[in-house]
Amino acid sequence: MEKLRAVITNNSLFRISYIVCLFFCNVSFIQVPAYVSLVFLFLWGVFLLFYNERKRRVFTKTRFGLWLLAFVFFSTITAVIHIADNFLYNMVIQFHVCICFFIFYGLHTEKHLNFRRELYSVCRFMVYTTTIVGVMGLACMMAGISFEVMSIKFIIYENRFTGIYSNPNTLGFVSVVALFCVHMLTKTNFIEISGQERVSRIWLLSAVAINGMSLFLCDSNGAIVLIVFYVITFVLYKMFGSEREFSKKQIVVKLVALMIAGVFVTSSVFFVRFFTQAGFTEILEKAEAGLQIEKTEGMEEDMFYATERITFGHLNKNLDSGRFRLWRQAASLFSDFPLFGIGKGNVYDYGETKFDNGIAFSDIYGEALSKFATDFHNGYATILVCSGIVGFVLFSLFGLRFAKHISIHVFKAKNLKESILPCMYSFLCAYLVYAFFEKALLYDVSFTVLFFWLIMGYVSCFLCAYEPDYQEGIYLFKRKLRKTML
Repeated sequence: MEKLRAVITNNSLFRISYIVCLFFCNVSFIQVPAYVSLVFLFLWGVFLLFYNERKRRVFTKTRFGLWLLAFVFFSTITAVIHIADNFLYNMVIQFHVCICFFIFYGLHTEKHLNFRRELYSVCRFMVYTTTIVGVMGLACMMAGISFEVMSIKFIIYENRFTGIYSNPNTLGFVSVVALFCVHMLTKTNFIEISGQERVSRIWLLSAVAINGMSLFLCDSNGAIVLIVFYVITFVLYKMFGSEREFSKKQIVVKLVALMIAGVFVTSSVFFVRFFTQAGFTEILEKAEAGLQIEKTEGMEEDMFYATERITFGHLNKNLDSGRFRLWRQAASLFSDFPLFGIGKGNVYDYGETKFDNGIAFSDIYGEALSKFATDFHNGYATILVCSGIVGFVLFSLFGLRFAKHISIHVFKAKNLKESILPCMYSFLCAYLVYAFFEKALLYDVSFTVLFFWLIMGYVSCFLCAYEPDYQEGIYLFKRKLRKTML
């Protein structure tokens, strides 16, 4: 019984299980059992929320938690205001938000947690799994294999490589995460303190090669933005991350160098993507031509049919890929309920009522999933529409407080050369840019969102080490709030 209790109350085990399950929710053939498992894991997470608060008072120990608690409170008010519309789903989303805040980000409240060991397990899983799944996807593409599961087309989706993932954009994000994990696994400080063995260089190089090709072939502009800004932010840290002071001239020179580096990195990524796509297009055409010749030997000439050419580029050539239309609809819904928003559960239904054809592109998710998956492909716009000005301001205050405190330590601390902190800091900064173009930040029960909050949690552990917990604080409603809550 004690062993079972230890497992059920193990927050680390929950986080790893939850993030792994969410990853497999995007992989063909495994999706259905993964979603079924997700229901039980979600209920486990809800139990842990109440258990952690009862046993450890997590809500009042979370760094900058006052703003998060206020956000949850006013978001619940939003759900009550719209109680006649999808109240149950809105409350499920509220529990999802709490899991993000107080189990993933709030992992720094767990006293004896070896967070590096937990992160190492996640990184190793991503390196091994994405490499294997990536090889399977590329092999299927080269063999001309394609299939459809639950109305989702795999290997090639609308001229873009999707492998055996559910969406090209998901493949792009997963590929960048894998490259990010490889980067962290090269840090000796990370390996030594976590007490784990180093992942072999063969696996690391294979992960870079497979995920790099997948990233370029899926043609996800959002993922390209993520990897480009990750590199740029890391270069920024390399230029300015030290104890010493810089003169005005040095700052100007470094900023100019950073701009040049940014242009070089961006152009290089697009250059490599273009030639990768062109190269695979030629390979596939030659392979298809050879296959067709073999099949048509002895047949009449008019029985030969050419297949559609795959170029791995967007069929929709608009720069915004339809996002401007989504954002205009978001602005229209926001104007109707500006103060407290409408709640995530009402986005689809209110869109169906307000717009002739509903929220743009919501039909691609299928009738069963539209209510849950519809989004504005902009994390900030989604929070603004769903939680209104009040929720958006509270969420922004939390983000700004966290960003201010951790940025000071990243750029002032010494001996971070072999630390994973600059890597994670760069990823978070890049993700904030990425969130302008994809379903991200908060209101989506997905691997994309939960991985962001997981990294936030690990970074918060560094923040706690730099800024010890202060017992003094203020009293609110006869309850003492620690200074670090603010």
